[in-house]
Amino acid sequence: MPKPKIYTKVKVIKITEVQHQTLLKLDSYNVNVARFIREAIAEKIKREYAQLIPKKKKQRCPFKPLK
Repeated sequence: MPKPKIYTKVKVIKITEVQHQTLLKLDSYNVNVARFIREAIAEKIKREYAQLIPKKKKQRCPFKPLK
């Protein structure tokens, strides 16, 4: 029985030449670059999670008197 795929979505990004060279350098140090990028994205999302969720706007009823 084949192993189920964990990662099934693909997102293509463009990076600068300096970023590409840096990732190649990490690869030469036997760092799993794909895992490094996934962990960096997960860390960024976790850090900024509160800003990513849209805030609910409180609706004011025009017929209700203000306190």
